[in-house]
Amino acid sequence: MNDPTATVTERSAEQLLRLEELVGILTDAQYVHRPRDASGIAPHVRHCVDHYSAILAGADSGTVDYDRRTRGGVLERDRGAALARLANVRTRVSTMPPRALGYPVEVLTVVGADGAVARTRSTVGRELLFVSHHAVHHLAMIAPIARSLGVPVPPDFGYAPATLAAGAGPAPA
Repeated sequence: MNDPTATVTERSAEQLLRLEELVGILTDAQYVHRPRDASGIAPHVRHCVDHYSAILAGADSGTVDYDRRTRGGVLERDRGAALARLANVRTRVSTMPPRALGYPVEVLTVVGADGAVARTRSTVGRELLFVSHHAVHHLAMIAPIARSLGVPVPPDFGYAPATLAAGAGPAPA
C-alpha cells in the first residue's frame, strides 16, 4: 500500500509540475491574454500559487489565511516570475517532511462581505489536500482558454483524480 502522506505531497507536486509545464509552453502574450468578459490564464495561475503558498506559510506559522493574497501583481504580468514561483512552491511541497502534514493549523477565512472572518482548526495535510483539490477547478478553467489560443493541452489536464480514476474523464485519443 502507498504511504498516504507521501501521496499528498507527491500528487500536489505533480499537479504543480503539470501547471508549470503548461505555463512553460505558453508565450508571454498567451499567458497574459484575457478573453472578453472572462479571466485569463495568469490570474488562475496566481490564484493556485497563492493557495499553495498559504498552506506552506501556515505549516511554518500555524495559521493559514487563504484570503491574504496579492491580486494582480507580478505573477499575473510576468510569465517568467510565475514559472520561478511555481518551481519554488513545487520544490517546497515535494520536500515537505511527512510529519509536517500532521501539524495543527488555524484556518482563517473571510465569510462575509463585511469582512467577517471564520476560524477553524485543521492540519497541514488536510489543507494541502484542499488546495490540491481546489486547484483542479482552476486547471479546468485554464485548459479551454489555452486550447482557444492554439496551445496543446493534455486531454486529462484539469480533471479531478476521482473523475479519472472512475473512468469518467476525457475520451481516449
